[in-house]
Amino acid sequence: MNAHIELGARAFAALEALPEKTAFDVFRRIDRLARFPEMGSPLDARYPKLKGFRQLVYRRWLRIVYEFDQNEQTVYILAIQSCKQRLPSPLDLRRDPPSE
Repeated sequence: MNAHIELGARAFAALEALPEKTAFDVFRRIDRLARFPEMGSPLDARYPKLKGFRQLVYRRWLRIVYEFDQNEQTVYILAIQSCKQRLPSPLDLRRDPPSE
């Protein structure tokens, strides 16, 4: 069974800002999370405040921060950023409210 992928507004905006080829490569990487939602590295080992969040690193320069909700079978993509940037805080990684 595949998990559902949901891109947060900030992650979507970051994806759109990437060059087209890179954006498609990153999206393919994100798409793999539907089948393997726990393939990213957990962040809580090094950053206890980020318990429950994981990251995928694309070509050693881009970080995809996400959360997998096992009950909902949904992967929430919360941030896409340069690996040189400081990791977002748990407050920054709040899920976007559902649209009505």
